[in-house]
Amino acid sequence: MSWKSVVKQCRFDCVGTGLFSVANMVFLLVFPVLSIVVSLVTIPTHVDEHVASGLMGGLGGLASAMACMSALGPASSEESAGHSAMRGLIPVSRTAQVVGRYLFLLVVGLLWALDVVICGGVFIVFGDIADMGWTGTLAAGAFIFALAVILGSVLLACAYRFTFRKMMVASGVVLVGLYAVIALLSRLPVDWQWLLLNITDFLTIWWHTALVLAVLCLLAYFGSMLIAIRIYRAKEL
Repeated sequence: MSWKSVVKQCRFDCVGTGLFSVANMVFLLVFPVLSIVVSLVTIPTHVDEHVASGLMGGLGGLASAMACMSALGPASSEESAGHSAMRGLIPVSRTAQVVGRYLFLLVVGLLWALDVVICGGVFIVFGDIADMGWTGTLAAGAFIFALAVILGSVLLACAYRFTFRKMMVASGVVLVGLYAVIALLSRLPVDWQWLLLNITDFLTIWWHTALVLAVLCLLAYFGSMLIAIRIYRAKEL
């Protein structure tokens, strides 16, 4: 496997999914434009800053979801067209193909994280109406990137093992399970609540949170990549 082959696969996926197409770039620019509109409306009417911060929160959730779904675009297209449709199109090994897909995930995550940072920058230019500052804005972008990498890595590994439809069903089950876990945590006995409080206090320090996210990103990214390579090598095309 060579780095040139990995980059070739990543470029092929970028072109195949239209990641840098005019339509996708216009879609990404909608959110900075919306931020400008919100800023122009908020300043003269003295609307509470929660409007801008709410927009940032909504954009962050959308960005992480879109990054994960965009990273699955090549796998979804390949599944719908059949694996044989991809054969011979790019002279790369199976390992390079998998690593290229994971490089594509980083590109998508960075693109959406940058979009979030630009929106935050717009609010800062108009007087920091979201009350985040550059530190908070960059932290939001980094968090979106980390979330996209963690969730996208898990989904990419599953894409090499399961069909896209089965993955969507499984994702729904996982989301329901997460809500159930959150509900159960809120009903923990008083004797156990100190544990949640200690975890919360630990994560209130920014570098603690950054360290935890970095470790989770590395474990999810490289662990998922190794699993995907193993699955794809054993698969009959």
